Amino acid sequence: MEPKNESNTRERILDAAEQIFATRGVDGASMRAITALAKVNLSVVYYYFKDKEALLFAVFDRHVKPLIDRQLEILRQARELAGTAPIPPRRLAEAMILPHAECVSESVHRLFTMILLRSGELERRVFASLEHAARELRDCFLREFGKTFPELSSVELSFRIESVRAMLAGWTTIAPFKKGTYPKQVKQEHFFEMFMAMVLEMFNAPPTLSLKS
Repeated sequence: MEPKNESNTRERILDAAEQIFATRGVDGASMRAITALAKVNLSVVYYYFKDKEALLFAVFDRHVKPLIDRQLEILRQARELAGTAPIPPRRLAEAMILPHAECVSESVHRLFTMILLRSGELERRVFASLEHAARELRDCFLREFGKTFPELSSVELSFRIESVRAMLAGWTTIAPFKKGTYPKQVKQEHFFEMFMAMVLEMFNAPPTLSLKS
């Protein structure tokens, strides 16, 4: 029998799981704590998710898909505006960076950072799932960056793109304004511009490899 208000119930479970995973870690999170926070019975959680691992994957999935879709949307808009010309570097960087601020919650960033510090089988499955989901996006970025920076080999382009993705994966560590580290007059848009400047400098740096693509 399906629970009443099915969509709302599922989202409430995911909200609770996201919070518990982010504060207690994967090992420290219990289904009992999640059900208590979501205010549902354990049987309701198992109606939607077969186990804790499935719940963890679902927490990531509901943020990763909108993130990837938004990045692809900005990239496609930039391609339409550029026509047959290379996309300007800043527009490429915006397609990578902006959606992270728009689509991903701080708790998911915290959870992702926790998983980055672990190297177990579960973490490998999480990363494999995320990499599979981002395959089309990665190929699109590599193709467009290659047109904008033809002097860089595919190896060097991949390295720079993956370096930015790694920094974005730990967004909370590069946005310390959330913790009040910097003066109040330093706003989120200031950090965005500083990060954007750093990324553009990275891609505009001269080649360091003489490899052919």
